[in-house]
Amino acid sequence: MRATIFDGSARRAYTDEDAHALAPNTPYVWIDAVSSQLRDPEVLHLLDQMGFSDVVAAYTTRSTSTGMFQVFDDNMLGSTYVAADNVDDPPVLIHCVWNSGCFVTIRQAGAKAVDLVHEQVGPRAKALFADPGPVPGILLQLMLDSIDRQLTALQTQIVVLDGEIIVTSDPRQLKLLQELRRPVQALGMTLPSCAENVRESLVDPSSLPGVDAHGVQALQTYAACVNDVVQRVQSADADVRSAIQDYQGQVSTAQGNRINQLTLVSIIFLPISFLTGYFGMNFEYLVNETQSFGTWLLLGVVLPIMMVVVSAALLRRGGFHVGHMLRFRVRGGEKARGAAAVPRAASDS
Repeated sequence: MRATIFDGSARRAYTDEDAHALAPNTPYVWIDAVSSQLRDPEVLHLLDQMGFSDVVAAYTTRSTSTGMFQVFDDNMLGSTYVAADNVDDPPVLIHCVWNSGCFVTIRQAGAKAVDLVHEQVGPRAKALFADPGPVPGILLQLMLDSIDRQLTALQTQIVVLDGEIIVTSDPRQLKLLQELRRPVQALGMTLPSCAENVRESLVDPSSLPGVDAHGVQALQTYAACVNDVVQRVQSADADVRSAIQDYQGQVSTAQGNRINQLTLVSIIFLPISFLTGYFGMNFEYLVNETQSFGTWLLLGVVLPIMMVVVSAALLRRGGFHVGHMLRFRVRGGEKARGAAAVPRAASDS
């Protein structure tokens, strides 16, 4: 276990002497414990030294939590989540327990997010810790804010990638979408149930013992933040689904274009296939009368070229435009009766 203590002015390593020095009349402190395993004996020892009961110790060393806020022996228990150090990992659960003298967090990861919270609290820590009532709610908000920043980065990447997909699709884009979807799914599996339980637990924070008016406001703000993060998770998931649908649409369109091109090429060369089959038959007349160079030139060169030209002309007349390298586009635009002609809209086939 590694533990630090922050009193509003400095952050240092936690020692056993700190537990004996803590009292309701001493300056408010934040103790952050990083456990090395579930039910870490050193964490249990720390909680015991600080006077927390076995029930509190059992609650704060669980591997899962649903965001419930409960009261045990005049101590408040709760939990929140922070963004993992690796964006692909699921959010990190942080157990919280506090009273009038201290705020304790117990976690196994999330070092970057917690360090950033310390940096954010630092400039206003003295003023904040002088009135400890709203401190738990404010710290919970700052921890949850790490997930909000992660969502902002993810949604930005998704939107940019979706814009690239609309312009042109590439198989690498689908792989990137799958990578972006993993953290969004991890957040979506964790936070909604937490938000629901936080909302139910904090319907009336004023009924919680030891929570003053400022503390009630801070906890209510935290509950609103949790709901907002859940909505953003759902929005990010919808953005990923939309981007995947755009990619599938682009792929389907490209495949349809290739099929149309192959179909039109087949139509153009169908007469040549007919000529090949016809003149390939061993009729005595064909064998005896088509041996001269002029006949070969007429039937083997001029006639196939004419058939291709006629087929292309008929297709063009029927509404298809023969472009460069046998690319075709359907000619749109019809004249409405009694109105001006509508401009042609060309679409690649």
